[in-house]
Amino acid sequence: MATEQETVKIQHPYFPRDAALAHYVPSAFNVGEAFMTLGSAVGLIMFVSAVLIRQSPRQFSCKDKFVVVWMLVCAGIHMVLEGYFSFNHKNLAGMQTVLADLWREYAHSDSRYLTSDPFTVIMEGITAVFDGSFAVVAAYGVLTDSPIRHPAQLVTSLMQLYGNVLYMGINCMEGFRYTNPHPYYFYGYFVLMNAFWI
Repeated sequence: MATEQETVKIQHPYFPRDAALAHYVPSAFNVGEAFMTLGSAVGLIMFVSAVLIRQSPRQFSCKDKFVVVWMLVCAGIHMVLEGYFSFNHKNLAGMQTVLADLWREYAHSDSRYLTSDPFTVIMEGITAVFDGSFAVVAAYGVLTDSPIRHPAQLVTSLMQLYGNVLYMGINCMEGFRYTNPHPYYFYGYFVLMNAFWI
């Protein structure tokens, strides 16, 4: 006889297979649409960065141009994408938005993004607020030739490195139990998509 407390097992494609995702629904968008949206957003940030560089009265080295573009792309990813995760982590597995679909897709490399893992939620919240803000300050410092750029770049870079080492290290120490072992997800998503910040 079934009771109200009976737990319904929802089938999902994530690891570990027994992860509790009672609110999971498959994505409404295909992966290509989600990635095209992300790519378009990054392209827009890069375009805005180029406009800001061109409008500045000073001459920039290639390195400084790269720093402005990279820091603004990082700020966008941290504040928007990771901020979205931080605010919606409890319902992400069942939401039907492009950003939720991006997180559902990325969760193949780390299902902690769909289970409201405390470390992941806290780490991404800190990244969204502080890494994103310091990245904006670093870009502003380069654009205005302010000495603030160097400490802001250092803080942003160290926070990104520290967050990545903890994020990847914890999963490693737990035997990558949250990660799909297929090389596409492990190396393409988990390793490559995080390597940019190391």
